[in-house]
Amino acid sequence: MSIGAGRAARLGAFRGLAAGLLLLLAALPARAGDLKVTVAGLRSDAGTLMIGLYDSADGFDLAIKHSSEGGLLNDRGRLVGAAMRAAPGARSIIFTQLPPGHYAVIAFHDENDDGRLDESPWGVPLEGYAFSNDAQGLLAAPSFEAASFAVDEEGNDVTLTLIYPKATEPGPPPSQGLE
Repeated sequence: MSIGAGRAARLGAFRGLAAGLLLLLAALPARAGDLKVTVAGLRSDAGTLMIGLYDSADGFDLAIKHSSEGGLLNDRGRLVGAAMRAAPGARSIIFTQLPPGHYAVIAFHDENDDGRLDESPWGVPLEGYAFSNDAQGLLAAPSFEAASFAVDEEGNDVTLTLIYPKATEPGPPPSQGLE
């Protein structure tokens, strides 16, 4: 065997080893990260804070559609959910070992503890609610894209601020006639 043939054989073996190593690395699962979710602006200790984490637009949209029926804990479209006693101020939770990707969070303050987001007959929330990125829609809930954020192997921290409906203040009694 000539010197050139030995060198070519070693180069071929090296390329084969490198290709095998790349295939092995590609087969390894992506590293997971942790997500800290903080919900700010809780106005009281009444009821429960409900939090849902979503990894798809379909799951997110389904949650919004059914939030007044079954709340977030019975939501089959969510990746994970949590419920905790409400307390004035802010509450936090950490979701661990999330694969890298895009996620969105929905939270609401179930003040009367009935397990769902109470709404007016027109579909306007009557309890505090929030979306990640503090996203808001125009005459509807925001999209998954507006509320989504990235989680990588380094993790992420997100803060949502609850929006409570404006309380109707009693106004002056209606006039009973001309003065």
